[in-house]
Amino acid sequence: MKKNRLIKMLCVVLLFIGFTGWGIKESAGGEIDKDVKVSLLRGDLWQQMTADSKLAFIWGMGHVVDIEQALMERYPELKRDSFVMKVVEGMADMPMNDIVPEIDNFYKANPDKLNMSVAAVIWDTMIKPNIKTGIAGRPLE
Repeated sequence: MKKNRLIKMLCVVLLFIGFTGWGIKESAGGEIDKDVKVSLLRGDLWQQMTADSKLAFIWGMGHVVDIEQALMERYPELKRDSFVMKVVEGMADMPMNDIVPEIDNFYKANPDKLNMSVAAVIWDTMIKPNIKTGIAGRPLE
């Protein structure tokens, strides 16, 4: 029974991620190309998004972190030193509304890095400076 519920929750998370990517493409004014594989959100598209779409993306990421954290609390066997745990550690004191301007400022200051994913920007500028160790016992690089 527990495994069945876990599988259902993971399916919901994956659907959410898929719909978020589709919604971001639509909100940027682009047409959906059915042959394009899902990829990470990068600076070139980020700059075209509306402020509401950017905030929705960040809230979506936050919900995925919350869901995984809740699953680890309910099923201790899932607990591990993961990206989610580092997000929680590194961004514990950061207000949600401060994240979008930080990302915007990074891309403005680094126009040569528009191919860098938003997740990498968040990791390098907001999470990594605030964590003690790397992921899965590996040292920070």
